[in-house]
Amino acid sequence: MVRKIFIQWDSTNDCNLRCSHCYHNREGEEHSSHKQGLNAMSLEDVILMINDLNETAKRWSMKPRFQISGGEPLMRKDLYSILEYTKNLKMEVRILTNGTLITEEKARDFYELGIRRLQISLDGNKKRHNLIRGQPFAYDLAIQGIKNCAINNIEVTVSMTALKSNIQDFEDVIINSIKAGAKYVGTKSYVPNPLLGVNDPEFLDCEDLYLLYKKTRDLEQKYSKKINVLQTEVLWHLMQWDTKIKKEAREKDLFLSGCGAGFSGLSVLSDGTVYPCRRLPLPIGNIKEGFANLMLNNPILKDLRDFEKMRAKMDNCQHIPYCRGCRAIAYATTGDYMAKDPMCYKELVTPKDIQPRVIRR
Repeated sequence: MVRKIFIQWDSTNDCNLRCSHCYHNREGEEHSSHKQGLNAMSLEDVILMINDLNETAKRWSMKPRFQISGGEPLMRKDLYSILEYTKNLKMEVRILTNGTLITEEKARDFYELGIRRLQISLDGNKKRHNLIRGQPFAYDLAIQGIKNCAINNIEVTVSMTALKSNIQDFEDVIINSIKAGAKYVGTKSYVPNPLLGVNDPEFLDCEDLYLLYKKTRDLEQKYSKKINVLQTEVLWHLMQWDTKIKKEAREKDLFLSGCGAGFSGLSVLSDGTVYPCRRLPLPIGNIKEGFANLMLNNPILKDLRDFEKMRAKMDNCQHIPYCRGCRAIAYATTGDYMAKDPMCYKELVTPKDIQPRVIRR
């Protein structure tokens, strides 16, 4: 299997929703329904960034993936021009969207522009989703967006941000994703507000996460013939680690999987600022400095690849080659991006919990 490298690019700060858990709100970025932002990257800069990713992937014998997020990426005025360019490069592109602006016409356009898979967010039942997303139309339009993609042969991954207030809705999200025609569904951990840390009322503790993952495994079996229930978040590896290859990785300190910060990609903000991960707000430079230069030489990214330094802060954990927890959550709760993830439920795992990893394509 060819390894991938990626850029996740915040194409714009503009958004038509006001989500309670959005990191843009914490960073003081002004949302707008009519302006793209004075410091947004120009189309020319975006093309240079895409070319850099593509050439780096060739040199490293990897496959490039370009992920377009926001804000709401469909509010980027030159989005189609960007997709025309990536289509000509035959580059894999994913769009991460709230789904509300995907009309049937836009879905057809996306397919023609090479989009074969995208992510749409659903954060609970209709009432809860609209409350979290800050608009009364959010749920119905997101569901319609999923349907419009499905009928135009675009695979949809439905992503639910797992909060204290919505984890009981996950089966409801699965059922409605099936009805709308989505192919994949999964949860994404919530990164707490750094001002509150582990005291953020929406933050799941390790026991919450452990129980959610056990329930998710049951739901994966229950709905396996209708949709792919994903088990791909970092801490899933605590229930999937007892294989021969992972034993070898553990003994030799090989990178196998887990948190990709510092390993597999970069997050680029709308103005070109680079983070190790979109949820880890540590500026490490500007994308104009070059993908390879930043990946190989930035001291923060080097730290994130230093298993010995990380192991010293994680009680000599044996899971580091394929887990490492979420560095963004560690930073939000402790101020230290190398610290232990407080959501780690390792001590709760029993032998019967551990199963071979479920991989669905």
